[in-house]
Amino acid sequence: MKIVSDREFRNEPGRVRKTLAQQDVVITSRGKPYAVMLPVSESQNIEEVLLLASRIRAQMALSSVRAKAAQHGLDDLTAAEINAEIQAVREQRRTVSTE
Repeated sequence: MKIVSDREFRNEPGRVRKTLAQQDVVITSRGKPYAVMLPVSESQNIEEVLLLASRIRAQMALSSVRAKAAQHGLDDLTAAEINAEIQAVREQRRTVSTE
């Protein structure tokens, strides 16, 4: 993995492309990562690559939700408690929409 600033990416795209042929590249702005570049060959189906990327984003979102639940002590809820909470929210929405 190579870390490249957005300035370097803008000023030297050819060098970044050569690096990308060898390894993944993380693009940063002011030292903070905001994008990951992965090499894609002509033989790879770009649609499959994009599908995998969307699955990765979904997995990251799920991990974030689980971490937040654990922080608030909600990771030990039973299925019955979860269903009761869902039902309560649905009833509250129905009450608000009929007013």
